[in-house]
Amino acid sequence: MTLAVHYALKGNMKEVFSKFLAANFSENYPEIIKKFELYQQLLITANQNVNLISRKTSSKDYWTLHFLDSILPFHLFEFENKRVLDFGTGGGLPGIPLKLIFPKVSFYFLDSRLKKIEVLKNIIKKLDLKKCFTIVSRLEEVDIGWSGYFDFIISRSVKFTPRYYGKMLGLLSDNGIIILYKGPKIDDLDFVDDYDKFDVSHPQIGKRNIIIIKKRKN
Repeated sequence: MTLAVHYALKGNMKEVFSKFLAANFSENYPEIIKKFELYQQLLITANQNVNLISRKTSSKDYWTLHFLDSILPFHLFEFENKRVLDFGTGGGLPGIPLKLIFPKVSFYFLDSRLKKIEVLKNIIKKLDLKKCFTIVSRLEEVDIGWSGYFDFIISRSVKFTPRYYGKMLGLLSDNGIIILYKGPKIDDLDFVDDYDKFDVSHPQIGKRNIIIIKKRKN
């Protein structure tokens, strides 16, 4: 990619995202892009009162740094009719972008801050998303009643630790899967014995690794 092309793309992040969406979800593209347009507007408005996304982030960068990044690894997931927990969701990332392209999936959005969850509830309602649920809790304190419930746990912006790992395994069903969005450094995974790593880097995002950890049935 030449420098001129790079800056041309940089200037229209929505176009970069739209082309990716149209290329991979052509059948439902018109409906999906409208939902993303509304989602962006709702995030921008909500972010003025509750810090969901860094306020240093330009509104045009939402399209790539958040929306494109969230759905880049879509081809790695078999979410159809599954239950997915989005841990540390904040403003619904990556869960809502994934929900928009996988509408039949049941998504559960977990965050420890009530203010964020209340905003997220409003966003879900205005996007008219079905089978979306919210949980206000620290991961370590999630009720035992959720044990073995989720098919997938995804996390995009939380440092992975042994205490999180143990709790996630308890929340996963047999053969459940943990999906972590990571940058170039994955040193917080040193304590994990077995995982798969997939490079889904993109010129507008940079280095992006997806880590997949499978729960092994005893």
